[in-house]
Amino acid sequence: MTRKILSLAALVVFMLPGLALADGPINLSLVPSIQIVKETESVTAFRLAIWGRNVDHTGLDWSIVSQNTGSVTGVQWTAVGLVDGDFTGWQGSWLAAVTNGNMQGLQVGAYTHSGMGSSGVQWGLFNTADDFSGLQVGFVNITENMRSGLQIGLVNIIKSKEKLKFFPIVNWSF
Repeated sequence: MTRKILSLAALVVFMLPGLALADGPINLSLVPSIQIVKETESVTAFRLAIWGRNVDHTGLDWSIVSQNTGSVTGVQWTAVGLVDGDFTGWQGSWLAAVTNGNMQGLQVGAYTHSGMGSSGVQWGLFNTADDFSGLQVGFVNITENMRSGLQIGLVNIIKSKEKLKFFPIVNWSF
């Protein structure tokens, strides 16, 4: 039995460098410098991390800090989720869900931010968007440009509106 365990452990140790050479289906990460799939590569199925950084990600991400320099499609469940590119799916973060590109889907967090051309639902304490269409629900909602949609919260600001840029409880653009 001990021999089988040692053989399996040796196999895993010898496989790790090969797994780090290309995109991988699974990434386990302590920090970006200590992870199975290199931070310059993409993950195609699942990431479990204390702090993980990759280019693109498709699938499920369950991390404390999740960082992508490219785009994400799928479900991101984190304390802090940072996406430099586009996001499609559900970005759920306890503290901050930030997508600098186009966010399509559901974004939940204490603080949420989405970039240009985003649409869907933002649900958080403090929601911001560069260009948004959809529903924002939170204590504070601030949108540079709302193509069409509704804000529900204590403070609602749509900066691109000519009249009623600020409105408590609800604000809208249709």
